[in-house]
Amino acid sequence: MRDSLKMVLKVILAVAIISWLLKSGKLDFSLINKSFEMGYGWLLCLAFLITQDCLSGIRWRWLLKVNSQAKFPFIDMIRVTWIGLFFNSFLPGAVTGDFIKLLYIRDLDPKMSKTYLVTSVLMDRILGLMGLLVILGIFSTIFYGEIVGLSGQMANLVHFNLLLFAGAIVFIGFLFAPRKLQDKVLKLSQLIPVLGNKIHNTLMSVWTIGDNKIVLFKCIALSMFLQAMNFGAFYLISSPFYGADIPFKYIVTLIPIGFMAVAIPISPAGLGVGHVIFDKLFSFVGIEGGANFFNLYFVAMVFINSFGFLPYIFGGRQHSLKEAEAFDAVTEKL
Repeated sequence: MRDSLKMVLKVILAVAIISWLLKSGKLDFSLINKSFEMGYGWLLCLAFLITQDCLSGIRWRWLLKVNSQAKFPFIDMIRVTWIGLFFNSFLPGAVTGDFIKLLYIRDLDPKMSKTYLVTSVLMDRILGLMGLLVILGIFSTIFYGEIVGLSGQMANLVHFNLLLFAGAIVFIGFLFAPRKLQDKVLKLSQLIPVLGNKIHNTLMSVWTIGDNKIVLFKCIALSMFLQAMNFGAFYLISSPFYGADIPFKYIVTLIPIGFMAVAIPISPAGLGVGHVIFDKLFSFVGIEGGANFFNLYFVAMVFINSFGFLPYIFGGRQHSLKEAEAFDAVTEKL
């Protein structure tokens, strides 16, 4: 009941924001039809998003194999990843595509612990975010003087970017904590009432991944590449409508912070929230229509994610939402 209420509230929020954007004239759906006249722009954008989704399955496969001898065939990882994207886009809520994905991975390796399964998904998301933060931090540092001098708002944005980058470095350092420190933290975690064992097991799984430094750095490097493709997809589909040339240093500052905000599950797939944020971000450099630019990207992303319905229906065994809810309930007790 509580999960359903959260989902309903998210949808209501998204619809309310979209309605406000339409009434205020900040959002123009006719731009979608105009964008189809771009020629290869749409095709390249879709190709970037498809490639990104496929390669993200490789990153998760690397994390799974840290604690498993199963093969996890690449084609299966693509299928499972796409199913998860479909459910995340069209059935937002507490039991999302992540738990659906875990059920399919459990089929491939029934011996893997539920704690490690859940941790692998969490780390996959975090490392994807690390790639975004590293890119954001690097370019914010390189172009610091020029961007800060543009306006007070841009200065605040850059400082926030650098703060997030510092947080990412601290987190990576946490993964490389010495064994003695890990043991002390693990002992202390077990003293925590109620959640002690769960925290202990989760930290064990996180440090299992952290101990495999090669895999960790491969995941971060791949995440940076995937985020770069994401930027490229956004730029390809939206840049013809900027009405002005935006310097590269602004693009690699604005778009990452927008994606950061969309990554927070406030609304379904960033609907509404992403529109408002990108509208504000592009206004910092004197460009109107940021909501429309995100809308183009949103349509392309949801279009690609919708194809996850096909492997779910025709890819063999189908796991139901009830199974995902039961899996979620079990993991909460671990």
